[in-house]
Amino acid sequence: MGKSRLRPVVAVVAVLVVAAFAYRGLQIWDRTRDVLPDVTPIPAGPRAPRPLSLLGVTPGQTRLTDVQALTAAQGWICRDASMRGLMQAGRAQARAAIEAAEARGDDPDTVSGASRAYYYSKKEQNPQVHWSCEDVDIAGLPGSVYPADGPRAAVAFIFDADHLPLRYVMVSRKFTSQKATLVARDAALARFADLGPAHEGVGAPDLTPGEKLFARLRPVSSSWTYADRRVTVSVMNFGPRRGIDLREIVEIPWPITTTTPVAPPAATPG
Repeated sequence: MGKSRLRPVVAVVAVLVVAAFAYRGLQIWDRTRDVLPDVTPIPAGPRAPRPLSLLGVTPGQTRLTDVQALTAAQGWICRDASMRGLMQAGRAQARAAIEAAEARGDDPDTVSGASRAYYYSKKEQNPQVHWSCEDVDIAGLPGSVYPADGPRAAVAFIFDADHLPLRYVMVSRKFTSQKATLVARDAALARFADLGPAHEGVGAPDLTPGEKLFARLRPVSSSWTYADRRVTVSVMNFGPRRGIDLREIVEIPWPITTTTPVAPPAATPG
């Protein structure tokens, strides 16, 4: 076959290669682009009487950079546990394993989980950031209301996107003593005592003397719900092996927007 006959074939192959790369790039862009879920304005009804905070952060106000600065200052080990964050971490881990295998002269196709290295999911379109910190010392926070001898905690901060304010903050602590749980639960409720009696309660502690304050697998919770905010303090006894979980949550209920429009300034009389 002469050179003149090869040229069209080479051109077609080149076009196909370019098209394949372009399609792959478009696919990756489509699967990782931000597709924000629909949110609704704040509905009618009483709003929270004050900014509601936990660990010094406030839903609707605190930004991701503020939370990351806080957790870094405390030396907490945190990660983005959202779908996008987990997929990104999985790809990075798979690619590192492939590179290590190639450096050893091994066949990279034999690396366990190598298929994750270049896999992108449509679930990654959700730009939510779930900043998760496990086994941390919350008593070390400046001005902390948590006792130094209390259990370590798991903490979660959720943002609808990295450029939007905080939606949700949770502190979860595990106790082995029913009485210690009750003391900590009452202290958590006291932090919101100025809100008045809880708007809703689920269950009630069995105050029979002995170790039966919180029945196994029966939730006990108190919550305050406003048009724009919700506070929940809950207890769940998972038994002697898994312990008693005490959770404190302050959030902007889904799907209410986390951004409150600022009213335009009043017109100055002419």
